[in-house]
Amino acid sequence: MTPLARLRALDPIFQLHWLLGITAGVVLMLIGVTGGLMSFQEDILEWINADQVAHFETDQRLSPPALVARYEAKHPDHTVSSLFWRQDRPYPVFLGYRTPDTTGRRGERAMVDPTTAEPIGMLRGQWTFGLIRQLHQRLAAGATGKLIVGISTIALVVLSISGLWIRWQRRPRQGWRWLWPRALGGKLAGEWHAVLGLWALLAYLLASLTGLWWSFDWYRNAGKALFESDTAARVELEQPAETVDIDRLWASVGPRLVDAKSVFMRLPDEPRAPVEIHYVPGDAFHRYADDELFVHPTTGEILGAARFADEPAGNQLLASLYALHMGAFFGTPGVIVMMLASFSLPVFFITGLLLYLRRRRMKRQVAAPPAVQANAPPGTDTLLVAYASQSGLAQRIASQTTAALQATGRAVRMSGLNDIQPLSLAEHRQALFVVSTHGEGDAPVAARGFDRRFCSATQPRLEALDYALLSLGDSDYGDSYCAFGRRLDRALREHGARTLIAPIEVDKADAAALADWHAALAGLFGTAHTAVEPAFDRWRLAARTIANPGSLGGPTACLRLEPIGAGTPDWQAGDIAEIRPRQPQAMIDAWLQRHDIDGRISVVRDGQAWPLEQALGDRQLPDTPPDTGNELQHWFDGLAPLAARDYSIANVGDGAIELLVRLARHEYGTGLASGWLIERAAIGDVIELRLRANPGFRGDENSHQKPAVFIGNGTGMAGLRSHLIARIGAGQQANWLLFGERQRAVDFYYGDAIRAWHQAGALTHLDAVFSRDADDGRYVQHALAAHADRLRDWIDHGAYLFVCGSHDGMATGVTATLVNILGAGLFEQLNDAGRIRMDVY
Repeated sequence: MTPLARLRALDPIFQLHWLLGITAGVVLMLIGVTGGLMSFQEDILEWINADQVAHFETDQRLSPPALVARYEAKHPDHTVSSLFWRQDRPYPVFLGYRTPDTTGRRGERAMVDPTTAEPIGMLRGQWTFGLIRQLHQRLAAGATGKLIVGISTIALVVLSISGLWIRWQRRPRQGWRWLWPRALGGKLAGEWHAVLGLWALLAYLLASLTGLWWSFDWYRNAGKALFESDTAARVELEQPAETVDIDRLWASVGPRLVDAKSVFMRLPDEPRAPVEIHYVPGDAFHRYADDELFVHPTTGEILGAARFADEPAGNQLLASLYALHMGAFFGTPGVIVMMLASFSLPVFFITGLLLYLRRRRMKRQVAAPPAVQANAPPGTDTLLVAYASQSGLAQRIASQTTAALQATGRAVRMSGLNDIQPLSLAEHRQALFVVSTHGEGDAPVAARGFDRRFCSATQPRLEALDYALLSLGDSDYGDSYCAFGRRLDRALREHGARTLIAPIEVDKADAAALADWHAALAGLFGTAHTAVEPAFDRWRLAARTIANPGSLGGPTACLRLEPIGAGTPDWQAGDIAEIRPRQPQAMIDAWLQRHDIDGRISVVRDGQAWPLEQALGDRQLPDTPPDTGNELQHWFDGLAPLAARDYSIANVGDGAIELLVRLARHEYGTGLASGWLIERAAIGDVIELRLRANPGFRGDENSHQKPAVFIGNGTGMAGLRSHLIARIGAGQQANWLLFGERQRAVDFYYGDAIRAWHQAGALTHLDAVFSRDADDGRYVQHALAAHADRLRDWIDHGAYLFVCGSHDGMATGVTATLVNILGAGLFEQLNDAGRIRMDVY
């Protein structure tokens, strides 16, 4: 695998997102909670100290000169250096002073009653808010805590941007679904995590990008260099002023400050320094947009002024950073939004942690072959397990068989038939074959070379070989049922091999036949007799829409299935969903009535008591009923479950599965599975489903790096779409889609998204044909033949072919066209090299 392919497979943006979320999450959660509490700090302090501040009304307050005079009279060793007071709400005055023992420029601070100038004790809650501020800014841990907060703030920026990217990748162009979850309930740890993150995205970016101003000097210096203009007024007295005449000072500036929301007055600490007054006008843009006055300390003459509104935009921006950080820049609604976003940070940490733990604890592999190391060298003591698999089931059974044999201590070699040369069979004394039949009696695509080389030849002679054969098929194909398995069995016997047991044929993965295979292995080799098939999981039918209303071909539904429980399934493009259908209730009722059985009688199914009329829903209805009521449970336990139906998965990486299902119609009604999924199952109903790897149709590290041609018709679009989503999501744009259906107006499944891919360049070529349209009338093989030169050029550049859809008509027609364009020799070479991959039915 190339480094780029490894990087794409790793999904570095997602890995970075969860890693930062887990590592920085605790700090961000603390920052969020403390920031939220600080949003309305003044209102909270005023509320919990209402009895103490009630008399701090404007008309009862001392004027600044009176307050300074009264305070210095009571504290003769204190010299007032600054005053801060609020005029828009009852609030104490913050007074700065110096004493003969004071060192440093800042001096000391006191909080005084604005009506008496008496120092007052700390307000209730003030110490708590002081601690909250320390935690928010520095984790109450000094310089080290400040650094941790700064790094975590950077992490929040990365989390916000990477979360947006992940959301885009998983929900491209889904409109309102970006802003609202697909489903309520049970999705908090997934969908709500993403949706709430999108709601709070701008708030987090704003808070973090402004918060870094107080965390790092380099960030602050860069911001000043980028935005700051040196327009500050520098006022210096011509003659030193020995004293401050605060009465004259206030008489001069007091009228200008009547409507101010807050005032900060700094008295000079140097002889030539003026008095500086910062105040927020009543019509200020926000509560931190202060104007400034420079006043002569003795005469009260206003020497200069600086208005916030007159500052350059860059200076206004820097002066508004705290207002932006707190949301006050946008008034009270902005503060509320920022507070809610801050309080939401713990939600993101908790839901993100749940998602992480769920992936670690409950991540389920697709029902794929067990990982077995079965590479013993050929020889008389090595048992060969050979498989030929089209949809992955034969390979899975072969892998499970191999694992059971290895558990007995045997040397086992497992191999696909495509990797076996017929001569190498003579090197073994025992072999097990697990093969499926594809289409109208063909070998699986990957095993066709072996079929040609062995089944039609007379060599090698295999008189020393004993074998057992498990043949998978579908009786709906009539005369071609298990045809390749039967052809292989006949060839083995003609070559002189002897059977260990009679060949076992399995119709639609019938559980009883598979149990016979494992029982035979137990008798032959002493293996443990275990169930071959994994259990079905519980899924919920979350959504269903008819994709082609009014189509000549009957309804086709887009289905969305969501897992029930904490586990997140995992699958790859091209994999298969096996769904166990349910009998129509009318059919069950008619069967019960015909055999005169009370459907309300209880039986035990899966450890729970069920009425028989409900318990029979997923069982095959036999021709004969139980003999007596006493035998009912034993009879029910012996009923075979309905065979699962296979459906190509139409998406990847979503957590939920999307299917494209056409309603099958027969002379006796609609299809057992499609009729249930489309007509009878209600939204919210439980669906029994399991995932199966489909190695013969999956992509791999080689195909991911090469161009790919996707050919299909009808609901085969599902399997093609999953590959396109995966490749386009990984940045691979060398994709060519050829698709055929009946009518362009109604049968072009996912047509809007596909056309958008084409317009964006993610699909290099798009050829859609519609057989029932008067201006078209072509099938997909006709579109392929029309672009024969292009196909040969793509093949020369290493392209892979993926074919998905119906076997009859489409697959046979496409195969014939490919042979005609490429030649039989090249076609077989591509087939043997795995560059032609099919999922047809």
